[in-house]
Amino acid sequence: MGLRITLEIENPNEPPAVDVHSEWAQFALWMSGKHGYGNLAGHEIGLSPERVRALCEWGDRADAVFPADDPASFELSDDFLQEGYELARRVRAELPAEWVVTTLEPRVEVIR
Repeated sequence: MGLRITLEIENPNEPPAVDVHSEWAQFALWMSGKHGYGNLAGHEIGLSPERVRALCEWGDRADAVFPADDPASFELSDDFLQEGYELARRVRAELPAEWVVTTLEPRVEVIR
């Protein structure tokens, strides 16, 4: 039995997409495209409980050190970003081929 997505189709001409990144006090998945826009934990798109837990723990670690009184000073370490990249690869492996999965690649200085 394959993955069954039960989200509404809002943009039928776009592929479903998620971006893996950390934002203070939010889930680490940001959906766009076919199923609209939203911030997700992951279970909504069929990710395994293990993957959802790993994404939440990753985001919680960033939240724990985020300086709410000076957000402009906040920088995530390369190791943290690399872990996010690896999480994105695991998310990609769990989703159907039509999904586009993006994240910041920590070794790239300019995003094109």
